[in-house]
Amino acid sequence: MSSRNVSVLSITSFAIDVAFSSWWMILPLYLERLGAGVAEVGISFSLVNVAWALSQLPGGLLSDRFGRKVIILLSTSTFVPFFISMLLLKDWLAVALAVAISSFFAGLQNPSFSSMIAESSEKLGVARAFGFYNFLMNLGWAVGPLLGSLIIPSYGFDPLFILGIVVSLSCLAARAALLKEPPKMEESSSFGLTLIPLLISLSVFQLANGIISPLIPIYAEKLMYFSLEEIERMFFSAQLLTSIASIAAGSLVMKIGGLRGLMLSFVSSGIFSLLWIFSRAYAAFILISLYYIALFSLAEVSFGTAISELTARDRRATAFGTVTILTGLSHSAGSYLGGILWEVSGPEIPFLLASSIMLLSSIPLRALSNATPPPRCTTSPSSLS
Repeated sequence: MSSRNVSVLSITSFAIDVAFSSWWMILPLYLERLGAGVAEVGISFSLVNVAWALSQLPGGLLSDRFGRKVIILLSTSTFVPFFISMLLLKDWLAVALAVAISSFFAGLQNPSFSSMIAESSEKLGVARAFGFYNFLMNLGWAVGPLLGSLIIPSYGFDPLFILGIVVSLSCLAARAALLKEPPKMEESSSFGLTLIPLLISLSVFQLANGIISPLIPIYAEKLMYFSLEEIERMFFSAQLLTSIASIAAGSLVMKIGGLRGLMLSFVSSGIFSLLWIFSRAYAAFILISLYYIALFSLAEVSFGTAISELTARDRRATAFGTVTILTGLSHSAGSYLGGILWEVSGPEIPFLLASSIMLLSSIPLRALSNATPPPRCTTSPSSLS
């Protein structure tokens, strides 16, 4: 059962992420073509990130109260009406609002996802389970932009939205049929002792990532003179390498621990995001790939592992939700700030500021370098009935 949960979540996430990432990476350019300016793109992404963040705590509380599976199915069921709305809406503000609403409902499942993986990983180990999940998730975010680069130039975005409807229905059926609720555990937790420095560090890091995340495709088009097809292929190469690196990240985090993995990812993200803005051609492809590996491979695996090491089962989803709502709000503030800085100070300033903040974000974690070891768990006999 345990391995099946990890496999089902990973495979269905791959399929859904292909559908979303085929257009998501150039959503800022899509909004521009619908009439939004750069500042309005930043505000739109800020709204999307706020919606995602606000869903995390209720998602965690509902998961700990009603179980992981029911919240995952609830969120997955909202993808179909979202893709239908994307077929119908052609105004940038309406599209931004639709994406924000979808982001809220999609975000409800995030604490349940992380918790179910952590609680279904006895055979793999927590870090390796997150590594496998991130491998397929990032592979989806690699295949999607490649698919988008082939379809969008000739046929536009609508075929990708139709694909999203079909994929969402299929994955909803698979998750309903194959996922099983993990057994409850009796555990001790030291999460409260490390909550404050961990929250500070993650929030500062996500503020920096929020500053530049919606600006990367715009910078690539306006200053690197990449075409839409080249931008999609840049993201394809970055996500493909990130996917491959996720397996290695799982093994690395098993050795050094989640907190040290986070510190390494923060410093690496700052260095590679800074170098990227001064690169051109193939160097830009390589450096954005290294930035993505640090951000979406090492950081994601380390984050899931660290929270799993520091929380008990009955509070784990709430802990994931609490951390993610605060870091999500920081990311949202960064997206708003990045768009304003671009308009006021020029395109390089947001990237220079973000890279500096990333390098500083590891400081609060240094006090936790000797992390608390993972709690010992025993399965409650009553949970197996």
